[in-house]
Amino acid sequence: MVLVPDLLDQLRDQRTAARAAADEILTRAATEQRDLTPEELAGYQARVVEQRTAEDAIDAERDRQLAELRAASTRAPGREVPRSPVLTREQSVYDYLAVRGRFDPAEQDLSFDKYLRGMATADWSGAEHERALAEATTGAGGALVPSPLSARVIDLARNRTVVFRAGAQTVP
Repeated sequence: MVLVPDLLDQLRDQRTAARAAADEILTRAATEQRDLTPEELAGYQARVVEQRTAEDAIDAERDRQLAELRAASTRAPGREVPRSPVLTREQSVYDYLAVRGRFDPAEQDLSFDKYLRGMATADWSGAEHERALAEATTGAGGALVPSPLSARVIDLARNRTVVFRAGAQTVP
């Protein structure tokens, strides 16, 4: 099995090679007890720039990896959802949104029926949570279905649609 070095290792190797090349130029001139020639000076400066560029890239990659580790510890555990925004028919829009923090599934005891009844009749009795999600009047966009409910409706519709049975994918 061949192990592929990660990006940090590759960048460290680049930095080490640039440093060694710069040191070799200085050592050669010091051994011969002379100043650097213009060509050697240009080569030395180029190796120093390579070294600094590699160090900057190492810092950026380390920061990215730390941010990813910190973000991973705050993500809610759940079903694994792919990083790409394409869902196959086996994957759920509800799970996709929940994993990405669009809503907390533990706090979602919502009913789409109550939501529709409240929107259609303005009778929100027994549907306080659903009413809170309908923040405006219907004419002002209050008829938009909140994420937890719309994800369930989309999943139900996807399960019944023939094109998804044939292998279509959803881009949420």
